[in-house]
Amino acid sequence: MNTKSEITDSTLLRPSRRGFLAGAAALAATPFVPARPALAKPVEIVHWSWLAASDGEVWAKMIDAFNTAHASQGIKIRMEIVPEEQYTTKILAAVASGKAPDFGWGTAGKEAALARDEVIVPLDDLAKAAGLDLPDFSAASIQASRYPKYGNGLFMVPMDLMSLQPLLNLAIAKEAGLDGSKPPTDAASLMEWAKAMTKTEGGKVTRSGIMMTGSGVQPTVTWGIVAAQMGFRRASDDLKTAAVNPDAGKAAMQWVLDLFDKQKVSTRDVTDRYKAFGTGQGGIFWTGPWTLNGYLGQKLDFTAALFPNIGGTRRTYSEIGGLELYAQGDKGRYEATMQAVKWLSDNSFLWTTVGRGASPRTSILSRPDYKTAGAPWSVRGPFVEGMSFATEGEIPVVAGPDFTIYSGGNFLAKTLDGVWAGKTSIDQAMAQIQETWQRGLDEG
Repeated sequence: MNTKSEITDSTLLRPSRRGFLAGAAALAATPFVPARPALAKPVEIVHWSWLAASDGEVWAKMIDAFNTAHASQGIKIRMEIVPEEQYTTKILAAVASGKAPDFGWGTAGKEAALARDEVIVPLDDLAKAAGLDLPDFSAASIQASRYPKYGNGLFMVPMDLMSLQPLLNLAIAKEAGLDGSKPPTDAASLMEWAKAMTKTEGGKVTRSGIMMTGSGVQPTVTWGIVAAQMGFRRASDDLKTAAVNPDAGKAAMQWVLDLFDKQKVSTRDVTDRYKAFGTGQGGIFWTGPWTLNGYLGQKLDFTAALFPNIGGTRRTYSEIGGLELYAQGDKGRYEATMQAVKWLSDNSFLWTTVGRGASPRTSILSRPDYKTAGAPWSVRGPFVEGMSFATEGEIPVVAGPDFTIYSGGNFLAKTLDGVWAGKTSIDQAMAQIQETWQRGLDEG
């Protein structure tokens, strides 16, 4: 693995090329401001990040490491933190004004509109010129970073692979007489564990066997995972047909409802699922690797396991984070920025051990110290090994956010919230989902 930076003076000193950006047409009313000047030594590459909490702390160390390694060359990344909920709006405005950051964080499959409008830059040629070893990345991570309907170009360099896997409260498991070294693997054993870990009082669940909330992200993503396991597909492989096998999707809705009303192993009364699990109000909580450092820090007695096969085919939610380049009036900036992104990718061992998720790169996963660095493998391992069946990512179309299963406020979550509250029938919800998603696929 070549981790030596190849940023050179010739990379940095390019004639400035200015002009309007085609992708900013939708923001034509925004006053034009001349593009940021061409790179010149000393060089400052501007990076926007929405990472926060422990993720933000580890990523800041990554940026510091880059700056230390390149101090003698006069090259520096200046990182600016932008709240995640404001990120896309601010990127659009910055690109339209000619003052976009050079690169920032994105999520594979969620940026189809930015690819269509040329706000983010296709990276195939830039990556090749920079010497980024694309064959070292998992095929799935590279494919997820492309947009088939927009030239199928590579629009992101994958940095981490994340999935949802269950955390098990070991103190509760021991109290219930369960063996924490033999976690549930299928629907029957999951329900056995859930019932044993549940506590009720006066007919109400006071401790959930399976951590759930009455609305929002947790029941939505649970439905998405279980539906996929049962054979439901949000979109066909050719992105032409929405809600394939709707009966499986309906069965998954019933499965989630039964957690509350039939099996009585979950309660709708939980609002903060992270806090509730951390304070012993739930026995099993499927979540992402971003929670590990927090729970380890508070010395919670827990372990992690692989998501059980509930519906017939083991699947779980997938999220791929990475770095994307933003359109510049002066395209001479791209080469130096791509070299910086290459360095961060080549040196992402810290990010994918102490930080979050699994590495998309074979050379990093195969290092002998990969399993011993960062959080204990007992809690980190399932999030790495579980990527083998983490198939439920984003649908790469402009309407993709409507398809996202890990959301608490999109079209899907709002539609399913009606089901969980008993205000919408399962049949009605599926009909609404099919209609809206099909329209989204038809629009491209």
